[in-house]
Amino acid sequence: MLDRPAPAARRKLVEVKGLKMYFPITAGILRRKVGDVKAVDDVSFDIYEGETLGLVGESGCGKSTCGRVILRLYDPTAGSIRIDGTDITETDSETLRKLRPAMQMVFQDPQASLNPRMTVAAIIGEPLDEHSRLSKAEKLNRIYELMDAVGLNRNFANRYPHEFSGGQRQRIGIARALALNPKFIVCDEPIAALDVSIQAQVVNLLEDLQDRMNLTYLFISHDLSMVRHIADRVAVMYLGRIVELAPRDALYERPMHPYTQALLSAVPEPDPEIETVRKRIILTGDVPSPANPPKGCNFCTRCPKVMDICRAVKPPFREVEPGRYTACHLYEDTTTAGRTGAPEAFTSTQQGV
Repeated sequence: MLDRPAPAARRKLVEVKGLKMYFPITAGILRRKVGDVKAVDDVSFDIYEGETLGLVGESGCGKSTCGRVILRLYDPTAGSIRIDGTDITETDSETLRKLRPAMQMVFQDPQASLNPRMTVAAIIGEPLDEHSRLSKAEKLNRIYELMDAVGLNRNFANRYPHEFSGGQRQRIGIARALALNPKFIVCDEPIAALDVSIQAQVVNLLEDLQDRMNLTYLFISHDLSMVRHIADRVAVMYLGRIVELAPRDALYERPMHPYTQALLSAVPEPDPEIETVRKRIILTGDVPSPANPPKGCNFCTRCPKVMDICRAVKPPFREVEPGRYTACHLYEDTTTAGRTGAPEAFTSTQQGV
């Protein structure tokens, strides 16, 4: 992938500050609230125009919920969301509807996200029916343009979703997301339900569309190898919080947070010589419940470098090197790379990724 301009040279398209999404837990006959599931807990990051921010983490960490809250498919519990300079955190439904063309989503399961009773033309054209005043001929031309853009044969316009393969169905979903010329697209694990042979085609399509249309992506995935291919920067999420955010190459070559180090050490290495000698970090215990997270650092119950302060005080999410952010007490006394006392991080050779 060609290097894009440094994020500092571009404007912020998406700004997320202190975002929280709590789902209430109720019990008893009267369904009284007895607690919260903290799916997203105090998340902050920016996405620059034209870039791809990868959001990674294990299943259940809150990645997909975070993406849906940013698009206001869920109403956030707290925090602020700004897209293209507009604060949408508490926007009413009518105003939000007018803003929908600028922000779209590609869902994880193409089979479940497409109406089986609608043809491809009707699925792709539905956003045009809702948000434009095109004539029937203009709408059909636009549908054909979108099918061409994502590599679908125009002759398939009157077919139904069940007549397509998984990769083709995902292309239909992408075409639908592009119908209104959005600026920002949340890709919620768009390749997770596809065969490995098809995954690269879909990712290459997303990259090609981004270059042609100047799109901005939040790419949610648990496939670390694919995120390394498509993302400009990567945010690592654990139990509802972002523990590390850094440029792609820096994060993969020298991860700083212990959880990121463990996550990358689990990626298989195709070279058997490197695979046999590289260091692997095995985490013990299970992920705590988001309904009852640890008092201090969310990762303290499994961290191999845990300290007493980790169990009592939540680490701040702060910049520890230019462009690199982490939430870890190990770095509280370090502000620049290479300073004496900074904990040793994995290198790309040790990781094998």
